Amino acid sequence: MNFNKIKEVVVEKKIYIIATIVLVAVLGLKKSNNQESVAEVNNEKVMQSSNTASSNNSNASSMASSASSSSSKTVTCDISGAVKHQGVYTLKNGARLQELIEAAGGTTAKAQLKAINRAVLLKDQDKIHIPYKGEKVESVSTVTAGSDNSREAKDSAQSGSNGEKVNLNTASAADLQKLTGVGEKKAEQIIAYREQNGSFKKIEDLMQVSGIGEKTFESLKDQLAV
Repeated sequence: MNFNKIKEVVVEKKIYIIATIVLVAVLGLKKSNNQESVAEVNNEKVMQSSNTASSNNSNASSMASSASSSSSKTVTCDISGAVKHQGVYTLKNGARLQELIEAAGGTTAKAQLKAINRAVLLKDQDKIHIPYKGEKVESVSTVTAGSDNSREAKDSAQSGSNGEKVNLNTASAADLQKLTGVGEKKAEQIIAYREQNGSFKKIEDLMQVSGIGEKTFESLKDQLAV
């Protein structure tokens, strides 16, 4: 055998083998770098998507909070009766009945203003009725949701209509007119006396009101209470 020739062939082939190995290594490294680059791009996209979703959720929460805050800042009430424009109106929270009346264009000439309390604080979904002159009313306040004063006045009105006693300290002008011989003027005088001198201590104090003497008192005393 010619060992020298074999040795030359092996050396020659060795060069090709080394070149092939180097080439494979280079290609493998390039492929690895490409895969890492793709992974980084995908990770960046995922992070961007996550940040966008978080931002959207934050905006949605902010909008919901703003809507909730806005709704709590208003009251919506229905007004009817002796006003120029009956209907449903939305006002700021803390509004009074007078503001609702103004929103409805004001009262008409036929409104029975002495039978209502225009300082009443409105609540959401209140139903308001402004009575006409001559209309029978049950309460000094026309707010159906009612405050303590409106409930007391309603009790007084019911007592008078059932033939029971009317409380001089809680009755409205309309309630007092249900008493025998008491018209609008006398009812106003009774309320004016009550506002100036405080609550009636006894029913006999009614005779201190101008225009009400012993004879009138005798016809009323069985209908009165304090």
